Amino acid sequence: MGQIVGEIQKNALEKVVVSVSEFRGKTRIDLRIYYQPDQTEPDKWLPTKKGINLDPEGWKEPKGFIHKVDQAIGQTSQTKSST
Repeated sequence: MGQIVGEIQKNALEKVVVSVSEFRGKTRIDLRIYYQPDQTEPDKWLPTKKGINLDPEGWKEPKGFIHKVDQAIGQTSQTKSST
C-alpha cells in the first residue's frame, strides 16, 4: 500500500485513504476508497477500484484546488450567515 499520509472517514463502512508509494521505481500518490467487509473486524479495511492514482506532476493540479475550495467554502458560509 505504501505510506498512508491521511484518511477521511466517508461513512461507517467506507473511508478515503491517501497514500504515497513507489511503483516500478516511480513515486505515486493514491487516493482510494477502502471498505470494511465485516463489521466484526473493525481494523480490517480493503481497497476498492474506486480512486485515482497520480504521479507527482499530476498531483500538482488537484493540490492547487485546495485554496479555491477554501475560498468557496468561505463564500458559502458568508452567504448562509447573511440570510
